[in-house]
Amino acid sequence: SQKTRSVRPPWVIATRSLRLVLVPLAAMPATTRGTAAAEGADRAITYRGKAGEPNQPLYVTNAIKTSKYEWHNFVPKNLLEQLHKFGNVYFLCISVVMYLGEKTPLYVGTIKAFSTLGLLIAMMSVTAAMALYDDLRRKAADADINGSAAYEEPTDSSGIRKQKTWDSVKVGDILVIRKDEEFPADIVPLYCSGDDGNCYVSTANLDGETNLKLKNAPELTQKLLQKDGGAEDKVIKNLSQLASLTVKAEAPSANIHDFNGSLELGASSESLGGKQLLMRGTMLRNTTFCLGLVVYTGADTRMVRNSRPSPMKQSNLEVITNGAMLIILAVQGSLAVVSAFCHTFIGESIAQHWYLFPQQIVLPEFIGWCLTFFTLYSNLMPISLYPTVEFCNAFQSYFISNDRNMMYAEKAFEKEPFFAKARSSNLCAELGQVGYIFSDKTGTLTQNDMELKRLSIGGKTFGSFDGTGAPVAGFSGKGDVMSARQDSEKKQDVNGFLEALAVSHTVMATKNAQGQLLYEAESPDEFALVSAAADLGWKFVERRGNELIVEHSEPAKAPSEPSKSPVKIQYKVLATNAFNSTRKRMSVVVEKKVGATPEYLLLVKGADNIMLDLAAEKASQSQRLLVEHLKEFSLQGLRTLVIGYKKLTQVEVNDFQKKYDDAQKLTRGRDDELAAVAADIEKNLLILGATAIEDKLQVGVGEAIEKVRNAGIKLWVLTGDKLETARNIGFSTKVLTPSMKIAIVDDEEGVMDLDKHDKDLKAVLKLEERAMMVTGKALSEILSVPGKKKKLLDIATQCSVLIACRVSPKQKAEMVALVRENVKGNPITLAIGDGANDVPMIQEAHVGVGIAGVEGRQAVNNSDFAIAQFRYLERLLFDHGRSNYRRACTFTLFTFWRNMVQVLMMVYYTGVSGFSGTALFEDWIRLSFNFLCTLPILAVGCFDKDVPLSVVLSNPKLYEVGRLNQDMDMKKTLRTVYSALAHSILVTSLAFLAFNSMDCHGAGDYYTFGTSAYTCLLIDVNAQALFRAYSYNIFTLGSVALSLVMYICWLIFYPMNPLVVNLLAPNMYMVPYHMVQNAAFWILVLAVGILVFVLDTSVFLVSRSIEQDPVDSVMSGPRYGDATKPLLPGGDIESDGSSVGPPAQGQMEIIFAKKTFSNNTFHPNKRLKRVRRGGGIAGVSLLAFGAVALLYSKEAAQVIVPYVENLETANWWESPWSWNAMGTKDSEIQHASCESSGMKCTATVTVPAAMDNPWIFYSIGPYYQSYSAYMRSELIPELYGKSVTEQQRSTFCVKETRVLVNEGVTEDIVPCGMKATSLFNDTFIIRDESNRDVYIDRNVAAWQSDISRYNNGPDYDARPHTSWLYERYPGIVTEKSVNIKTGAFVDWMRPSALPRVWNRYGSIGRPIKAKEQLTITIDSEYPMDRIPGGFKKLVITELNMMGGRHDGFGITLIVFGIACIIIAVVAW
Repeated sequence: SQKTRSVRPPWVIATRSLRLVLVPLAAMPATTRGTAAAEGADRAITYRGKAGEPNQPLYVTNAIKTSKYEWHNFVPKNLLEQLHKFGNVYFLCISVVMYLGEKTPLYVGTIKAFSTLGLLIAMMSVTAAMALYDDLRRKAADADINGSAAYEEPTDSSGIRKQKTWDSVKVGDILVIRKDEEFPADIVPLYCSGDDGNCYVSTANLDGETNLKLKNAPELTQKLLQKDGGAEDKVIKNLSQLASLTVKAEAPSANIHDFNGSLELGASSESLGGKQLLMRGTMLRNTTFCLGLVVYTGADTRMVRNSRPSPMKQSNLEVITNGAMLIILAVQGSLAVVSAFCHTFIGESIAQHWYLFPQQIVLPEFIGWCLTFFTLYSNLMPISLYPTVEFCNAFQSYFISNDRNMMYAEKAFEKEPFFAKARSSNLCAELGQVGYIFSDKTGTLTQNDMELKRLSIGGKTFGSFDGTGAPVAGFSGKGDVMSARQDSEKKQDVNGFLEALAVSHTVMATKNAQGQLLYEAESPDEFALVSAAADLGWKFVERRGNELIVEHSEPAKAPSEPSKSPVKIQYKVLATNAFNSTRKRMSVVVEKKVGATPEYLLLVKGADNIMLDLAAEKASQSQRLLVEHLKEFSLQGLRTLVIGYKKLTQVEVNDFQKKYDDAQKLTRGRDDELAAVAADIEKNLLILGATAIEDKLQVGVGEAIEKVRNAGIKLWVLTGDKLETARNIGFSTKVLTPSMKIAIVDDEEGVMDLDKHDKDLKAVLKLEERAMMVTGKALSEILSVPGKKKKLLDIATQCSVLIACRVSPKQKAEMVALVRENVKGNPITLAIGDGANDVPMIQEAHVGVGIAGVEGRQAVNNSDFAIAQFRYLERLLFDHGRSNYRRACTFTLFTFWRNMVQVLMMVYYTGVSGFSGTALFEDWIRLSFNFLCTLPILAVGCFDKDVPLSVVLSNPKLYEVGRLNQDMDMKKTLRTVYSALAHSILVTSLAFLAFNSMDCHGAGDYYTFGTSAYTCLLIDVNAQALFRAYSYNIFTLGSVALSLVMYICWLIFYPMNPLVVNLLAPNMYMVPYHMVQNAAFWILVLAVGILVFVLDTSVFLVSRSIEQDPVDSVMSGPRYGDATKPLLPGGDIESDGSSVGPPAQGQMEIIFAKKTFSNNTFHPNKRLKRVRRGGGIAGVSLLAFGAVALLYSKEAAQVIVPYVENLETANWWESPWSWNAMGTKDSEIQHASCESSGMKCTATVTVPAAMDNPWIFYSIGPYYQSYSAYMRSELIPELYGKSVTEQQRSTFCVKETRVLVNEGVTEDIVPCGMKATSLFNDTFIIRDESNRDVYIDRNVAAWQSDISRYNNGPDYDARPHTSWLYERYPGIVTEKSVNIKTGAFVDWMRPSALPRVWNRYGSIGRPIKAKEQLTITIDSEYPMDRIPGGFKKLVITELNMMGGRHDGFGITLIVFGIACIIIAVVAW
């Protein structure tokens, strides 16, 4: 399951370069990658001069190719991609197998390959078209990027930079980039116009961070190029001084934070680091221009190297569905084997049916017939499920991405409102199944808006914080700090502390247009500390290269005394030892310029557990006080940092500087070596004090967490804070509650006894009152020991909350994996965070949610869903997630259900077609099934909603339906199977019961009966879609209406259109016309619609009486909302008509949808009312239909004259076909007497009642006109009088039905085929009481539309050695000129749907009186005596609206009507 597209395609993002973040590296063509040596090794790049030839090795070009296809490989490549889906492979294989059965004698193929292959091609074509559209947009984006303008050094003396395109940039080029221009490749700056070679770069396109980064050019080239001044033309002219320039760079890497290289110019060299790499996609800011040497291009750039695709995540529903597919495959195979066994079992009996000539196959018979039935039942596998899922997921993603209730529009946040983003649409339903949430704290539960609140300096605390969240801005201890700065005893400690805050950082100082000082910090912590130091008299004002200037202001001794002018102190930063998750500290080595003798300082700040270990005095009184203060700060929920310093001697600095410079020059292992060098000097520190910063909680966090916990979701908070801080934040966010028993696992406090914790927690009865806290150090030890790891998991899963403190990004991912891979039941995990350190756990979890905070967009760019605030998680899970889960389960189970019903109907029918593999539905009618029966559920899958959000939030337990997977569990699946069985039996039985009435009106042929049954199936499917919906709206009802209308249109376009029907299936011509003329058909359709409703509601009523559904219990309570207000797709009932500001671009569609819903939505959740109201109406309707059918059946007088009956030889499975219709009286059965030869029979019958419209029918059976070989054995062109070849004749007609040997002369049988050579040729003569022949009009037996299409052909009666129809059946074809257009023959060519032929012989031209005696003479030539149980009957009956006598249909409807009324009464 691949990552699917978000509503807004991922490459169409605000900036050109950010598109590339999502480009897989694999998308780069191999031809652009260069040699392996150049790509994977360190590189040395020499400046080639203005006119010199490039002497670099072959490197990757700078062209970017994100498109996947070319014109010549689109079809094969896309086809290969789509064949990775199991369903597509399955249906392709089935199509091939069908084709072999259709075109070869390998086995008997009864399903045409196009019926499956055509649908598969259509489905894959839609997917391919979407892929092509997406790829064309990628190509356009590629062309836009590759054609962007870049500027290199001039090649002449004009001094004007030369323009070129990005894709023509090469390694070794010197580029000139001006302010606000993007870097087209990774560049080492040689000159920057800022002070001391500084330049500012925006990396927002790369890592999402909005703070500007300070970069600088190497000192060697900066000084050389600016010797004649800093003007651009003069700098460019001095490039000739770089003839001996060589830049050595590490192999291409994805590390955007560091760079290892060196620059050599003559005999001088200089190391290069992260500050000397200007990366592609970043932008030059606040700097006039810079010159740089291209070191990496195209796929080797940092940006593209970071363009790894997110790990492919497969949703839980997909896993279940794939498993169900395998089960269905097994069931399909089992049905095929059983059907093949039945075919073998009745094979001996079928062989005695003289008119059948089964096809000879190559494969062993049993295996061949297994293939026949396997392909027949192939639709059990739902081919349309994949596009249905993608379609519904796309809509669900759209609703998430356009939910204005999850829009964040704070002015301080972004220029435009931030809407939620669904970046992985296939995981929309996963949001409704979450069992565990793993959350970061800083920036996720908090605002990441840092503010200094308290200080600890020299054993004294400054500032206050009550922890209540009261809006007290700033640092309240300023006055005390200023007083301490005047105290001679405390002054040195306080100033030293503030000096460390003002100097030990990487903040940049800039000024806006009004001259105001602005700070650009890489982290909110540094911004807060530097800002606080500035407010307390140590103001950082400027950074020029490695020089830093701080203004030191002495406080006034009295309020009336004027403040002293600030003193500027200059520092030279000799080294910056960066912070990382392992060191957990940062430090700077500076040279403080005071007087003639410089002072060297090491200023350090870091985590308390690290810094206290580095202290020179570990047991001093001041340190003990500091530890107490740190604990106090942590209990208040404040973030702490310990500040320390160390004075260095010249010797120490020189020694450190040498090691530092040596480490800087390394191109491999530089980071580790630098960390080791820093660790050597960061010892024996003098601890100055600690800072305590408030990270404000986000709005609504506590309420959201409370809802999450009440929903049964376990919350694990993974944070880098110390234990006490995390504990306090836990209480303030309601992660922890006062009633909880909290187990603390911390090796530092000696509480690592997991068995004791296990015992203590089990003593607490309620899961909601158990919590656990564990530190990162303890976690490292536990996870390394399998036994402890399992024990930890056992304890953790007993708790509703776990808080892990001091954990690294890797440990966060390990915790997610621990639950995902080891917890029983495979719970769905969700990880949520806002920073780059949260990316590992976001990618590890089933669902990753990124919060768009102030730490950049790394979390968002690697997430499956993105939101702006933690509180929106509440809506994402309880509204969208829960609804999407229920929708997904609904359309998935529905899709399986409807295919089961269809296939089961075919299974039943194959039994009445002699287990020959005949499909109940004609191929082109069946072809529309997946489309027409998918339409109704699409609206349900996109818009259905069982309860409003307000109801879910007030009843969080309702979320359990997804968390426990109750909508797709074994119980629901078995109910779906039972429902499919019940529906298939009901629909098929009703169709069989209506068959007699339809047959009397000439609509009992295979094609008409199959279309009628298909119509009933379509009604059933649409009714089921409506029944499964919780809410009705214009889309739900409209999709059902559209399905039915399109079916009607298909019937008009296909069977009613002579041009189309001749091309596809000529026997379907005018079938809908004759079908709808039957009253029985309309009663059948209405009865099916009513009965499936009653069946479903009855089962629902019974199941709810056994097991109450939480939703129904909630909705049956007090009124849950104002039904007059709109229920939004994916949303709640609106509280008012107000909107959240003006709609952003792209929002008009959802607003339109809201207006559509406002007048067309209601909630029929109280399904009991459906039973009460609908059951009574259904019962009365069925009683009425049944009464009409029974009344007309009783009024239809009849006489049945059996004249051949071999019932004693009948098989038990075939004997029911000889039974007379229900309601037939013994007096109506009057047997004929036959001569010993059996060829002549006579009967004198007395008509029991008058007949106003008497018709004569003949009935024979068991007779398998629907046998697959019999059905196919006809040559349509020959029947229509067209010339055919012998090859065509031999293909469709076996030799016995194609060639006749008459007195040694071989003659061609025209028309050929089993149908044409098995024409019923018994004749009947009826005389009245006066011995006069009763006129029988035989021209009305067949459809006139069929007679008009049949023709004798241009060579009729002129072709020699031909056996014509009139010659073989003179008693039936009485007129030579008519021949093939004879009504009896044309009617015979429409095969009966059931194994009992009941065909019209003719109409008696006058009424018959009651008690009138008729003498019937029968010329019995048709050989039914050879068939086991064979019978022949002559029937004279009154033909009325419902056909003839058949009480069974009416009685069944009456019984069902009574049952409906009883159910309605019980419901009341």
